[in-house]
Amino acid sequence: MRRLVAIVVLSLFAVSSALCSAAPAAEPVRIAYSSVNPHALLVWIAEKRGLYAKYGLSSTLVYVPGGSVAIQALVSGDIDLAQLTGPPGVIANMKGADVVYIAMTDDKMGYQLVTRQDVKRPAELKGKRLGISRFGSSSDFSTKVLLKKIGIDPKDVTILQIGNETQRLVALKSGGIDGSIFNAPFGAEAKKLNFNILADAGALNIPYFNTGMCGSTQLMQKNETRMLNFLRAYLEAIKIFKTEPEYTLKALAQFSKVNDHELLKEAYEYNRARIPDVPYPSVVAMQAVVDTLAESEPKAAKADAKKFINDRFLKKLEDEGFVQKLFGR
Repeated sequence: MRRLVAIVVLSLFAVSSALCSAAPAAEPVRIAYSSVNPHALLVWIAEKRGLYAKYGLSSTLVYVPGGSVAIQALVSGDIDLAQLTGPPGVIANMKGADVVYIAMTDDKMGYQLVTRQDVKRPAELKGKRLGISRFGSSSDFSTKVLLKKIGIDPKDVTILQIGNETQRLVALKSGGIDGSIFNAPFGAEAKKLNFNILADAGALNIPYFNTGMCGSTQLMQKNETRMLNFLRAYLEAIKIFKTEPEYTLKALAQFSKVNDHELLKEAYEYNRARIPDVPYPSVVAMQAVVDTLAESEPKAAKADAKKFINDRFLKKLEDEGFVQKLFGR
């Protein structure tokens, strides 16, 4: 009897081993996010809910502060995909990198220009110090766009590299800078700190490739299945974000390390309406980036915005019925 049991156990082990060895190995994907906001939360939700694994991926998430630094990591091959605004990828592409965007979750600029209490009008910005993350980053680009929108020449202010939003907020509180831009909505925080919101990109309705996912064309050509599986996980994370508010708010608190429910709810509601179910990269939003860069970069004046986006992966998921099944359309 014991011999029979031993034979059965060994047989089951052999079958199990055969099945495990036959199972396809998970494909690695290294993903960077350059900001801590509801849009970046999407790649984090996909990780926490096991969506990458669900679609056959072994994921590694890394926070890389500043779009320009994230692009360097992408171009060097240290990461496969990056969550970024449009300018860093476009600039890299024009310098010879094969960076393109495969998804976009916001087609309008979402920054607000926040200043100390004593700076209440645009004209009072002249001679003042404004903080950004890094030169060449989205915060640098957007600060200059917003300044021009309210009639201020960027040359009339001093722009300083301070760091991420948390570091810029500390500098603003301490008086190290007179203003900075922050991801909207910042109204509740500004009210608590007695700061002024001098300009609101959302209210100004500025077209802009605000945030999306980008990678190298070469990687995408070699690993189409990996890209499709990433987007399957990404789309499912969007569904969770939009349909599970209680879970998403808890995830946003953990992700951002912010415990103020009022601030979290404000950020969630603001972005819930802006993130599309299917995040196709917008040519119009990308053209706005190209047009602004053309003011200082001659190559951009002749660039076609379509060169910087690739929507074929999302189209393929729609064509195969994945999107319809996921969202019940």
